[in-house]
Amino acid sequence: MMRQQPYFCLFGRLVLHWQPLSLALYAMLIIATASAFLPILIQQLLHSTFLQQDLSRIQMISLAIIILFIARGMASYISISSIHKASCQLGIDLRMEIFNKLLTLPVSHYAHLSHHDIDKLISRINRITHSIARNIRILAQDCLTIIGLIICIFYLNREFSLLLLFIAPLLILIIQVTHDYLNTFDQRNSSASNSLVQHLLQSIKQYREIRLHGGQNHENERLGKTAESIYQAEIQQASIKAAVIPISEVVATMILVAVFYFISQQVLNDLLSLDTVGAFIAAVLLLINPIQRIAGLPKQLQHEQKNIEIVLSFIQQASGQDTGTQSIAHVHGKLTFEHVRFGNNAFTKPILNHINFTIKPGEIIVFTGYTEDEKNAFIDLILCLQQPTSGRILFDDHSLSDIQLNDLHANIAMITYDSVLLDEIIAGNIAYGTMRCANEAKITAAAQASHAMEFIREMSEGLQTWIGNDGANVTQQQRQQIAIARALLKNSPILILDEIPAADEPDSDNLLLDLEKLMQNRTTLIFNQQIPHLKKIDRIVVLENGCITESLTNIR
Repeated sequence: MMRQQPYFCLFGRLVLHWQPLSLALYAMLIIATASAFLPILIQQLLHSTFLQQDLSRIQMISLAIIILFIARGMASYISISSIHKASCQLGIDLRMEIFNKLLTLPVSHYAHLSHHDIDKLISRINRITHSIARNIRILAQDCLTIIGLIICIFYLNREFSLLLLFIAPLLILIIQVTHDYLNTFDQRNSSASNSLVQHLLQSIKQYREIRLHGGQNHENERLGKTAESIYQAEIQQASIKAAVIPISEVVATMILVAVFYFISQQVLNDLLSLDTVGAFIAAVLLLINPIQRIAGLPKQLQHEQKNIEIVLSFIQQASGQDTGTQSIAHVHGKLTFEHVRFGNNAFTKPILNHINFTIKPGEIIVFTGYTEDEKNAFIDLILCLQQPTSGRILFDDHSLSDIQLNDLHANIAMITYDSVLLDEIIAGNIAYGTMRCANEAKITAAAQASHAMEFIREMSEGLQTWIGNDGANVTQQQRQQIAIARALLKNSPILILDEIPAADEPDSDNLLLDLEKLMQNRTTLIFNQQIPHLKKIDRIVVLENGCITESLTNIR
């Protein structure tokens, strides 16, 4: 049985955009009313043509039919555009929820996410928004049309309308049972095909053992049996389909013949006139397509349910929680690691193991010898994006896990070698995020201190210059100068430098001077595989195999 909960969740998001939906519903009501009035106008047209033979009345009714179709066409345009507006707004909401979820997920989740996964999620949202517009039109417009036409038929002839109320559900039931019966065979064939694929993959994976033991013939026989079962199932399905479809068509035809026989009896007994019969036929013809679409809707909803469930399950994942309750006012910049151990899996070797040392306020420490995983884990632990498996980290003698994340992050600045530009304009990159409210004077002062103002002045719009997609309009050195300006504006007591320029790189001397100015009176953690050429380094810490193997002091 199809679970309804995903659709209720989706509907709850959709009704937030009630204005275009209300307009669409109003337009659908006009479409249904026009469809219901059409058989009556046809009745009047036939009556004026064959019974009254009144040309002026024929012209008037013909004009009324034209006006009716114009009104119906305008309502159809409003309905389609309004529904698509609501469904597109729903798509925006879902995309924003996914984006917000991606930014708040625990860091460990990012290791399992790929570009392909995100692309598939966005593609599923696109399919949902397109299908929801179509399904709403079917569910609302076709239901209103069917109700309107039944009222019309009831107006034309009460006995015939009661007969139709009995026949319409019966036809829907026949169509639905036929589809469901054939779907069971499709599912069985799909299961058998999956079994064959799994067997083939297993045979490929175990090719050494199969060839070593001469099992090729045995595997061929097993695959042959599976293929034969699929063949027999397909033959059985084809035979049943060949029988079921004609039988259902015969039953439906018998029902329709009975209806027309009833109409014929009414005509012969002078209970129905020619114009009324024509109106009946028009009403029945107008009913066929809406009934067929309504009958196929459950299968369509079941087919699309998987996309909705996958998108909603991603959105409903637990976000990373800020468990900190403590605010820190006066910060000195002391960091203490007490027997810190960190690993993604309890059954594998830890990434960091028995990290036990203290970084004094204002101390400059260079970490070297590490792997990429060790460096990333170290930085994530300091930023409290991940928690130690055991042990604890203290910031000014306060446990990191007790400090509010906003307070903690406000006291840490970070510069990477390939500094990423996070905004469209230069000023936005310097005053990014929580520094957005900084005035232009402070932004300019930070840019001058990092020597970024030297190239900013040459740009067409200065600090408001658009930097292009992914910073295409600035060089690598200019990126780093902007990042240094951002750190200067933030003015945090703790600074993390992830791979600073080597001495042999162009203009590295200027960047090192800017970095040394930034490091003054700040606790600085430098992650660099080569010892940087800085005037002052208090300690060099060698990090190997997740442990601190050496710590040299008073280097320069």
